[in-house]
Amino acid sequence: MTELSIIESIIEKLSINPEIKFERRNNSELEIFNKDKNGFNILLQLAQREHTLHFGTFHWHYDNNEEEIGEMMTHLVFGLTGIARVKEFSKNGKSYKWTLQVVDRDGNWYDNGTMAFMNLNFWTKAEIKYLQNNLLPEEIFF
Repeated sequence: MTELSIIESIIEKLSINPEIKFERRNNSELEIFNKDKNGFNILLQLAQREHTLHFGTFHWHYDNNEEEIGEMMTHLVFGLTGIARVKEFSKNGKSYKWTLQVVDRDGNWYDNGTMAFMNLNFWTKAEIKYLQNNLLPEEIFF
Protein backbone atom coordinates (compact mmCIF):
# COMPACT_ATOMS: atom_id res chain seq x y z
CA MET A 1 0.00 0.00 0.00
CA THR A 2 1.49 3.35 -0.99
CA GLU A 3 1.49 6.48 1.16
CA LEU A 4 -1.05 8.08 -1.14
CA SER A 5 -3.43 5.11 -1.07
CA ILE A 6 -3.24 4.85 2.74
CA ILE A 7 -4.24 8.48 3.18
CA GLU A 8 -6.90 8.29 0.43
CA SER A 9 -8.43 5.24 2.11
CA ILE A 10 -8.59 7.00 5.49
CA ILE A 11 -10.05 10.20 4.00
CA GLU A 12 -12.76 8.14 2.28
CA LYS A 13 -13.85 6.72 5.66
CA LEU A 14 -13.62 10.09 7.44
CA SER A 15 -15.72 11.80 4.77
CA ILE A 16 -18.74 9.74 5.84
CA ASN A 17 -19.18 12.11 8.78
CA PRO A 18 -18.98 15.81 7.77
CA GLU A 19 -18.51 16.79 11.45
CA ILE A 20 -15.04 15.23 11.49
CA LYS A 21 -12.40 17.85 10.85
CA PHE A 22 -9.15 16.79 9.27
CA GLU A 23 -6.33 18.35 7.32
CA ARG A 24 -4.29 16.67 4.67
CA ARG A 25 -0.99 18.50 5.05
CA ASN A 26 0.58 16.80 2.03
CA ASN A 27 0.68 13.33 0.43
CA SER A 28 2.31 11.85 3.52
CA GLU A 29 0.66 13.61 6.50
CA LEU A 30 -2.91 13.61 7.73
CA GLU A 31 -4.16 15.24 10.94
CA ILE A 32 -7.56 14.39 12.38
CA PHE A 33 -8.85 16.84 14.98
CA ASN A 34 -10.66 15.91 18.17
CA LYS A 35 -14.23 17.08 18.73
CA ASP A 36 -13.65 18.50 22.20
CA LYS A 37 -11.15 18.80 25.06
CA ASN A 38 -11.92 15.22 26.15
CA GLY A 39 -10.41 13.77 22.98
CA PHE A 40 -7.02 13.88 21.28
CA ASN A 41 -5.81 14.87 17.84
CA ILE A 42 -4.49 12.09 15.64
CA LEU A 43 -1.52 12.70 13.35
CA LEU A 44 -0.40 10.16 10.77
CA GLN A 45 3.04 10.68 9.22
CA LEU A 46 4.08 8.35 6.43
CA ALA A 47 7.63 7.98 5.16
CA GLN A 48 9.50 5.59 2.91
CA ARG A 49 11.21 3.72 5.77
CA GLU A 50 8.74 4.04 8.66
CA HIS A 51 5.40 5.55 9.63
CA THR A 52 4.41 7.32 12.85
CA LEU A 53 0.93 7.49 14.39
CA HIS A 54 0.35 10.09 17.12
CA PHE A 55 -2.54 10.10 19.61
CA GLY A 56 -1.86 13.52 21.09
CA THR A 57 1.62 13.13 22.61
CA PHE A 58 1.54 9.31 22.67
CA HIS A 59 2.92 7.78 19.47
CA TRP A 60 4.12 4.59 17.78
CA HIS A 61 6.57 3.87 14.98
CA TYR A 62 5.79 1.26 12.30
CA ASP A 63 8.00 -0.25 9.65
CA ASN A 64 6.82 0.22 6.09
CA ASN A 65 5.68 -3.34 5.45
CA GLU A 66 2.28 -4.94 5.02
CA GLU A 67 2.05 -6.41 8.53
CA GLU A 68 2.96 -3.20 10.35
CA ILE A 69 0.78 -1.04 8.10
CA GLY A 70 -2.13 -3.32 9.07
CA GLU A 71 -1.27 -2.86 12.74
CA MET A 72 -1.06 0.92 12.25
CA MET A 73 -4.48 1.00 10.59
CA THR A 74 -5.96 -1.05 13.45
CA HIS A 75 -4.54 1.39 16.01
CA LEU A 76 -5.92 4.29 13.96
CA VAL A 77 -9.40 2.74 14.05
CA PHE A 78 -9.06 2.22 17.81
CA GLY A 79 -8.22 5.92 18.22
CA LEU A 80 -11.09 7.11 16.05
CA THR A 81 -13.80 4.89 17.50
CA GLY A 82 -13.06 5.07 21.24
CA ILE A 83 -11.69 1.52 21.52
CA ALA A 84 -8.47 3.19 22.70
CA ARG A 85 -8.00 6.06 25.12
CA VAL A 86 -5.01 7.93 26.50
CA LYS A 87 -4.53 8.09 30.26
CA GLU A 88 -2.65 11.34 30.85
CA PHE A 89 -0.76 11.99 34.09
CA SER A 90 0.16 15.52 35.17
CA LYS A 91 1.62 17.29 38.16
CA ASN A 92 1.11 20.97 38.84
CA GLY A 93 -0.74 21.25 35.51
CA LYS A 94 2.16 19.84 33.47
CA SER A 95 1.64 16.52 31.63
CA TYR A 96 4.50 14.09 31.94
CA LYS A 97 3.20 10.56 31.25
CA TRP A 98 0.76 8.99 28.79
CA THR A 99 -0.53 5.42 28.81
CA LEU A 100 -2.50 4.05 25.90
CA GLN A 101 -5.35 1.83 27.05
CA VAL A 102 -7.51 -0.48 24.93
CA VAL A 103 -10.95 -1.77 25.96
CA ASP A 104 -12.05 -5.37 25.52
CA ARG A 105 -15.57 -6.53 24.63
CA ASP A 106 -16.45 -6.80 28.34
CA GLY A 107 -15.59 -3.14 28.99
CA ASN A 108 -12.28 -3.77 30.77
CA TRP A 109 -9.42 -1.36 30.00
CA TYR A 110 -5.89 -2.72 29.52
CA ASP A 111 -2.62 -0.80 29.27
CA ASN A 112 -1.02 -1.10 25.83
CA GLY A 113 2.05 1.12 26.20
CA THR A 114 3.42 4.07 28.15
CA MET A 115 5.54 7.09 27.27
CA ALA A 116 6.90 9.57 29.79
CA PHE A 117 9.21 12.48 30.42
CA MET A 118 11.44 12.43 33.46
CA ASN A 119 9.59 14.01 36.38
CA LEU A 120 11.56 14.49 39.57
CA ASN A 121 8.55 15.95 41.37
CA PHE A 122 7.76 12.52 42.86
CA TRP A 123 6.31 13.84 46.14
CA THR A 124 3.38 15.55 44.41
CA LYS A 125 0.24 13.51 43.73
CA ALA A 126 -0.44 12.99 40.04
CA GLU A 127 -3.67 14.16 38.45
CA ILE A 128 -5.13 11.73 35.91
CA LYS A 129 -7.23 12.64 32.91
CA TYR A 130 -8.63 10.27 30.27
CA LEU A 131 -8.69 11.39 26.64
CA GLN A 132 -10.91 9.46 24.27
CA ASN A 133 -12.38 10.06 20.84
CA ASN A 134 -15.70 8.87 19.54
CA LEU A 135 -15.46 10.19 16.01
CA LEU A 136 -16.77 7.22 14.01
CA PRO A 137 -18.59 3.97 14.78
CA GLU A 138 -16.29 0.95 14.45
CA GLU A 139 -18.73 -0.70 11.99
CA ILE A 140 -17.51 1.70 9.29
CA PHE A 141 -14.11 0.04 9.40
CA PHE A 142 -14.92 -3.59 10.22
